[in-house]
Amino acid sequence: MSLVPADWALATTQLASDYVCHQFCAIVGVTLKVLLPLELDVVLMLGCSHLARILADAYLNPVTINFDMMRYSKVLQKQERGVNPGCEEFFLTQYPPDHEIILECPAVVLNKFDLIVLWYLPGAIDAAIQNDMLSATMMMLGLLGKSITYVNMALPQGA
Repeated sequence: MSLVPADWALATTQLASDYVCHQFCAIVGVTLKVLLPLELDVVLMLGCSHLARILADAYLNPVTINFDMMRYSKVLQKQERGVNPGCEEFFLTQYPPDHEIILECPAVVLNKFDLIVLWYLPGAIDAAIQNDMLSATMMMLGLLGKSITYVNMALPQGA
C-alpha cells in the first residue's frame, strides 16, 4: 500500500516502480509472477516490463573484477569535477586493471568482494520514454536553472 495520495502524479511513479521491482524479483526467481497493474497506461507498462527484463538480465550476468573500490574511493578528491589527465595516469599506475572488460550486453560489475559497483544497462529506458523525459526536463529548464546553486560547505575559521 502506497503512502502517496492516489491523485498525485507521484502515485503513478510509485506504482510503476513497485511493478518494476516485483517484476524483476519474479524474473530472477525470488517471487512468483506478478499481475500487470491496470492503472498504468500501455506504453508505461511496456516500458516498465522492458526495464525489469533488462535489470534482471544484468543481474543474472555478473562480471567480477579484481578491484578494491573502498581503497580506490578513499584517494579520490571530494567533489572532483572534470577530467584530470594527471590524476587519470596516477590512478592507472596505482590501480592497474587486471584485465580489459568489454561489456556488450546488460551486466552487473562486481568488485573483488562481490559487491555490485556498476550496473551496465544498455537500452534499459525505451526511446519513447526517454523523449518524454527530455521534453519534461526541457519544460522545467528555467526552474531547474534557478534552483541549482553552489554552496561552499567549508567550515568557518576556528571551527
